[in-house]
Amino acid sequence: TYRIANLPNMVNLVPAKTTGFFVSPLVVIWLIGLLPCASYFLVMHLRCSRVYRTSLPVDNSFVRQWLREHRTWRPVQVRQSDEIAAPLTYGIWKPVLLLPKTTDWEDKARLRYIFTHEWVHIKRWDVLFKWLLAAALCIHWFNPLVWVMHLLANRDLELSCDEQVVRTFGETTKSAYALTLIALEERRSGLTPSRASFSKNAMEERIVAIMKLKKPSPLAILTALILIAGAATVFVRP
Repeated sequence: TYRIANLPNMVNLVPAKTTGFFVSPLVVIWLIGLLPCASYFLVMHLRCSRVYRTSLPVDNSFVRQWLREHRTWRPVQVRQSDEIAAPLTYGIWKPVLLLPKTTDWEDKARLRYIFTHEWVHIKRWDVLFKWLLAAALCIHWFNPLVWVMHLLANRDLELSCDEQVVRTFGETTKSAYALTLIALEERRSGLTPSRASFSKNAMEERIVAIMKLKKPSPLAILTALILIAGAATVFVRP
């Protein structure tokens, strides 16, 4: 048996439990970059939300007809605000097409271009995609390739919508649509986060891309199909 006098020596043999925890310096540096990046998107979202909340619904013959022709399981609203200068789309589950209060409701042709552009954003869930891009940028803020991806992806979203507008109304409308973009760019506001809109970024490139759009020839379509079929044959495992 052990005597009580030996107990202190036995206690000294047991390692003490550590109450602290070690944080890698790399994690600390990552958080230092993550927090301001995420804060920027959050602050801009809150700033824009204030504008969105003060907007008013639009109810006229053009909007009613457009909503009847563009039904979706997600309820779409058309609203207007005197705090923006260019059209934009926001909201994921309940998308809203927000227009400036100064919108000319008599210019039906321009309205159709604008509504079609924003409708493509809604159908393709571009607002959700923009949030995912923002999240990727916050998490991988240290990677310059992610910054390039964020920039190019947002640009491509607008180019894709521009192309769809031209495809919808025909190549003869390219000039009219390009002039619509230029007029909107001249009056646009600085609101940009977590929404899909006519963007100021690479406006000249967008105009050039619109004017260069051409209907693909049958040979180009056939070549694309052959390339897709060939790639599928090579990469599909038996």
